[in-house]
Amino acid sequence: TGAKVTLSNVNIDAPGAAVSVSGNVELVIAGTNTLHSGTDHAGVEKADDNGTLTIDGTGTLEAYGGQGGAGIGSGSQKGCSNIVIESGTITAHGGEWGAGIGSGNVGGGGNAGVLGGSNITINDGDVKAYGGSEAAGIGGGLKGNGKDITINGGTVHAESGGGKGPVAAIGGGRVDGKGENIQITGGNVTLKTV
Repeated sequence: TGAKVTLSNVNIDAPGAAVSVSGNVELVIAGTNTLHSGTDHAGVEKADDNGTLTIDGTGTLEAYGGQGGAGIGSGSQKGCSNIVIESGTITAHGGEWGAGIGSGNVGGGGNAGVLGGSNITINDGDVKAYGGSEAAGIGGGLKGNGKDITINGGTVHAESGGGKGPVAAIGGGRVDGKGENIQITGGNVTLKTV
């Protein structure tokens, strides 16, 4: 916690989480970075609900969640909260059943016991979030909620994953996933529901 970590021209292919953080962490993106995680893990994994993960910098980050994990957020059966994106070119791909940015499948935890992805804020940057099968682009993975999601600026593209039925681009995943308190106050936002 309290760390400032810079990723600069890295390519990580890990059996677990490619990058895992806990507490208050600033993740600075420089150069071109690609992260691939293993099954049940997120590409950039926020391992707890304490503190805030802040992502900024002028570089590029492409994060891939493993099966059940989000691109940026939590792994399988875990909730995700308190992620702030301030700048950078960021592309997050959820693994099967994981949100692009938010929770993995069957997300648990989160603020106030919310299942899924909560307290996700995008203030600026070029952000693309692609949900895996049956998951939101930003918010909840399969069976996970998406709560307290705010977009204040930047260029944002959120796309849900296909599967057995339609899923919200921003909000909850399929099978009882709910979206709550989603605010878009600025920026250039495009949404695609599959």
